[in-house]
Amino acid sequence: MFRRIWVIIRKEIVDNLRDRRSVGNALFAVLVNPLLYIVLFGFLNRTFSEQVERPLELYVSGAANAPNLIQFLDQNNVDILEAPNDAEAAVRRGDLSVVLVIPDDFDERFTKGEPAQVQLFIDQSNQSSSIPSSRAQSLINQYSAQIGNLRLLARGISPTLTAAVPVETVNVAPQQTDGGAGVILNLLPVVMMTAAFYGGFYLAVDTTAGERERKSLEPLLLNPVPRREFLLGKFLAVFAFTLMATFLATAFFLVLLGIPQVQAFTNIRLSVGWDVILTAVALMIPVAFLAVALEMLVGAYARSVKEASTYAQLVAFAGFMPALFLSVLPIRPQPWMYYIPTVGQLYFINDAARGLPLNWAQVLLCSAITLGIGVAALVLAMRFYNQERILLGGASS
Repeated sequence: MFRRIWVIIRKEIVDNLRDRRSVGNALFAVLVNPLLYIVLFGFLNRTFSEQVERPLELYVSGAANAPNLIQFLDQNNVDILEAPNDAEAAVRRGDLSVVLVIPDDFDERFTKGEPAQVQLFIDQSNQSSSIPSSRAQSLINQYSAQIGNLRLLARGISPTLTAAVPVETVNVAPQQTDGGAGVILNLLPVVMMTAAFYGGFYLAVDTTAGERERKSLEPLLLNPVPRREFLLGKFLAVFAFTLMATFLATAFFLVLLGIPQVQAFTNIRLSVGWDVILTAVALMIPVAFLAVALEMLVGAYARSVKEASTYAQLVAFAGFMPALFLSVLPIRPQPWMYYIPTVGQLYFINDAARGLPLNWAQVLLCSAITLGIGVAALVLAMRFYNQERILLGGASS
């Protein structure tokens, strides 16, 4: 039996390699995602970093009313510019990011030790102004706290009395990474899930629905070989290609992040060892098994390549979308979530990438559940293979 299955595997691999367009499309689909994520999030991180580091252009109305405040801002990397008369309208139009308005009575109230209020014109609906406005507000708060401390000292009161509960932030992350690197690291399971569900997508559909349309499936099944062996051979060939695509996508994603030129472009410093890559790929084996089994089931059930592609797209979409949502949403994983297929692997990969120890009992149980669903899908696909509908495209036997 194993010899016959191996012959079928070799036949499918040779056929797939001959169809360079399908293989190229499959590899392109899984390898372009890591590149897109790195370019997109790297560009965003670089843009935000540059906005924080470069001088802040702050338009001020009434600068003469608060010379000390203006001097403080000037000393903290702020370029003071004269605000136009229609400052509020300019901010609303998006011409200016933020405008500081200092009222005429500021100096009088400030001298008396009374609260001297200022106004910041911002447009919260304009995303590009979020960093300049937050920088301006933070600097004004610093100046306010500094003046408040000086006033307390002048009255013989220690400023530490106002800090009843000081907070010290301690980073206990296993790997020292910046914020941008943390976001990129959370995208690793998304890259792997996409590769698992799309790496063998075209091949799984083509080995059944495609061969049926090309009229090459019927002469193949006429051979004196149990049809389950044909299914297993096709499944293992697609499964091997899916694992290869998953490994390539994972390695490509992490190796790119380790290149000095890419780090310089993205302003993200992240280095993940090959032990993490191999562990992550091993955790994805049950998911790849499940994905290929479901896609083989769809290929056996559908009447045509077009219908099979539609169903397989839905399967792939449902497979990797939880990883996409959970990687960006601030949801704390609950114990029961570790036993949900694809969701559990998502959290396991995140833990492994962060250098945390894995709970191998949870890993084995989640893997068993995922493999069980994949085996059930294969059994159902075998039933379709044993029916004449596999040749008639869904017509009743």
